[in-house]
Amino acid sequence: MRRTLGPDTNLESLKKEAKAWLKALRASDERARARLTAILPDAPVEPGLRDIQLAIARDHGMAGWRDLVDAIADARRSPAELVDEALRFTWQNEHSAAARIRNRFPDLSRHSIHAAVACGDLDEVRRRLARDSGAASEKGGPNHWEPILYLAYCRLPGGERHAIEIANLLFDHGADPAARFSDDWENPFTLLGGVIGQGETGRPEHPRAEELVELFVARGTDPFDTQVLYDTSVQGDDARWLDILWRHCAARGETERWRSIERGIGGRYRRTALDYLLGNAVGNGHAKRVAWLLEHGADPNAMQSYSGRPVHVEAQLEGFPEIAALLERHGAERVALGGSAEFIAACMRHDLEAARALAMRYPDFLEVPSALVLAAQRGFEDVVALLLDLGMPADLAPHDQKRALHWAAQRGQVGVARLLLAAGADVDRRGSPYKATPIGFASYFGQVAMIDLLAPLTRDVFALAHLGRLERLEELLREDPSLVQARDPSGETLLHTLPGDEDLALEVAELLLRRGADPQATNAKGESALQAARLKGMEDVAEAMEGGVRLLASSTEP
Repeated sequence: MRRTLGPDTNLESLKKEAKAWLKALRASDERARARLTAILPDAPVEPGLRDIQLAIARDHGMAGWRDLVDAIADARRSPAELVDEALRFTWQNEHSAAARIRNRFPDLSRHSIHAAVACGDLDEVRRRLARDSGAASEKGGPNHWEPILYLAYCRLPGGERHAIEIANLLFDHGADPAARFSDDWENPFTLLGGVIGQGETGRPEHPRAEELVELFVARGTDPFDTQVLYDTSVQGDDARWLDILWRHCAARGETERWRSIERGIGGRYRRTALDYLLGNAVGNGHAKRVAWLLEHGADPNAMQSYSGRPVHVEAQLEGFPEIAALLERHGAERVALGGSAEFIAACMRHDLEAARALAMRYPDFLEVPSALVLAAQRGFEDVVALLLDLGMPADLAPHDQKRALHWAAQRGQVGVARLLLAAGADVDRRGSPYKATPIGFASYFGQVAMIDLLAPLTRDVFALAHLGRLERLEELLREDPSLVQARDPSGETLLHTLPGDEDLALEVAELLLRRGADPQATNAKGESALQAARLKGMEDVAEAMEGGVRLLASSTEP
């Protein structure tokens, strides 16, 4: 008979049970063997502890030990905590963690209107609105949002099933089609931004994004959304959302808003939305978007909103001659480059002879980092090799301190990184407003080959801890035991920066605890590493940290 979890189920007792069961098996206990094969018919002849833990999990109806551990942890949380955690995880792009909670607790949607909307529970939404029409505009949940915003931004399993019906219900009961919230920089995030997604973090589109955009606009949402226009300008070369949003503006007779300086998007130099987007498209090499923008009235002689240079110049400096030609066909004045710009353009079009000749004639060009940074971004190994051979410093820094090695790490340009490191680039120099090391950029953007190159060289213990690179981390802690107490530029301790995989996180945590890391040390938000582990549902890690707390306490007793 399958065992069930109850409020008294204790993880520690199950661990002891597993060890006792394994001990009995090793003593050739026939009943212990029969119990194992009844649960795991394919169990190995000489099972290990993980096999026994799997059997205990299956005996509780769980797929694996990790699921059992998570279920026990979830049983300790109140329904309100579980709902908030699921909604918070999906907003933070941690969809697997949110899905785990949602799948384990099918009644989660009944906790609040916000949960019902995010889960796509049409019947529950109807029931709540019938009882209280004002719930359609009630702010709540972990982000203190209106329900319609959770529909737009959350991606819980099944949440898309009745999204259209639920959105209509909410609007019928007074939901605001202009609902929005602001980030730390006061940028407005609207309903359209939620379902369209994208942006610098690559948030996924809602599975029914186009249908929802049609519905939102029909219900009164403004189709001219500068944050959405920005978010859709930084990913792939696709004009689909430009077409959709333009069509809606045209239907309202409002396309002039795209051409108004007052309705610009951003940058150091204020430009119309069309011209701002043209500058982004040119810089990113998005030829389809460039063509669409020019056809809809963008100025081929516009100035790029960040550099202040003509977009025709940007196309040459970025090494996109086909885009420069496209701009010319639409009336751009051909701009002849001079000075260091001529040198950079020669590098980016791989005219190495011209670049060498210019550098020999004007040595000061080798003190301008743009050519090296751009070549690193694009993976132009021949250009990087030439610049280094000519004497350009490998760590030459632009104004934001994001050097060529940082860009190579972010873009996964391993060959470029090897050239830069061989030329003396500092593997641990921090750069950009995020004050990140090259391996930090590689980690954030998931560049595995780059991580493999940098991990044996770096002394960035925070990146190593987060990546679970135990061998190198332990080597550095042996060399300098004080590193275990270090804090990163944002105030996090090493125990705050564990991997997302709990098995690996446990290994890292145990190493750090053995070396004297304090799990009660708090970060800038006043949250201890132990609290952070609990919030993430990492019960094994939290348990190990509790043991570390007890050990520290006993070592300080008189």
